[in-house]
Amino acid sequence: MQIDLTDKPRPLDEKWLLFGTLLSNTGNSMIWPVTTLYMTGVLHQSFTMAGLVLMVGSFVGGRLFDNWRPYEAMVITSFIILVAVSSLIIWNGWPVFAFFIWLANFGMGAEQTLVNSFATTIPGEKTRIVFNNMYIVLNIGVVLGTLAVGYLFDYGFNLLMMISAALYFTLMLIIATKFNVPVVRTNTDATGVTTSEETEKVSSVGAPDQRFRLTPVLVAIGALLFITYLSYMLWETVMAPHMKSLGMPTRNYADLWMINGVTIILLQKFVSNWANRRPYQVSVILGSIIFASSFFFLIFVKEFWQIVLVFELLTIGEMLQSPQVPAWVAQITPKEVAGQAQGFVSMMISSGRVIGPIYSGMMMDRGWMKMLFLSVFIIMLIITALLAITMAKRTKKSEENNK
Repeated sequence: MQIDLTDKPRPLDEKWLLFGTLLSNTGNSMIWPVTTLYMTGVLHQSFTMAGLVLMVGSFVGGRLFDNWRPYEAMVITSFIILVAVSSLIIWNGWPVFAFFIWLANFGMGAEQTLVNSFATTIPGEKTRIVFNNMYIVLNIGVVLGTLAVGYLFDYGFNLLMMISAALYFTLMLIIATKFNVPVVRTNTDATGVTTSEETEKVSSVGAPDQRFRLTPVLVAIGALLFITYLSYMLWETVMAPHMKSLGMPTRNYADLWMINGVTIILLQKFVSNWANRRPYQVSVILGSIIFASSFFFLIFVKEFWQIVLVFELLTIGEMLQSPQVPAWVAQITPKEVAGQAQGFVSMMISSGRVIGPIYSGMMMDRGWMKMLFLSVFIIMLIITALLAITMAKRTKKSEENNK
């Protein structure tokens, strides 16, 4: 059989991107809540200390995507996560536990940056559609991971880490065999429609004369991402012990995430169809307002059914906001710095994830749960208002320049 050496290698298949996203987020969702439960319940550390342990790193992932080799970067970060999680099966006492959790989350943050960067390169699809699909799969992973924590935590921490290690091992195999592809960068217009393409060899991604530059809009988007994921971390960390303090079993926490995932699977198509017919800022700002309001109502809840209703409200806001932001950033930044742009997105998400557990842990240690919910509600409304004002000024300036 004769092999045609002139054939160009195929670009990354979206199904492998989505499968990788499912595996990584299932594993991630087993790590985050179990860290707080294990540290406070078994290792007898404070919530503040649990927050300090949850450290991640992401911007480096974007730099590796643009200036180094994205395939090699993905392999290395997946290997780091696998080693860290596998080590936790054996060494999970204090303080070595803190080191391996930090190492795992560092790898997770960098890997998520690279995954988002690869998503901007898939040809033949609108950027919005790719990120919407990733968002749905991500939340399926969250459901599976939190269900595992809720139903298996009482059987031992080691069991959860063995399952997580198996997931990351499978993920590393997929990355090693499916992600070694040429990078096809795409430009998108305001509606996410592809307008041009450029194919580059994977070993020379990015243009050395292009630099990622922050604009007022990007600063506002970054601030919104920061407070959104700071707030979201309340649900992934302190809400499990908070629900326990209200007399609810750990299983209720798992049920909550299962309901969340089912809601997203059923409604995301309708929500994304509505959002995709409108400018990015409309769905992002509206989603942020709905998302923020859920924390105001959380102040008053005491029963599980009330928590479910509040979480459903948060989920609707999340569906409108979260999948739109990476696509929005990809649309307003040059394609040559796609990795750094998505690195910025992941860096702000990771920063929120870092500060969120620390902030919520300090507040919970003092018994200030209502103040915690109220504070994130107010801060998020302020930042959303600033984003709306920034976009209004940008639109006005654009209209004046077109006259």
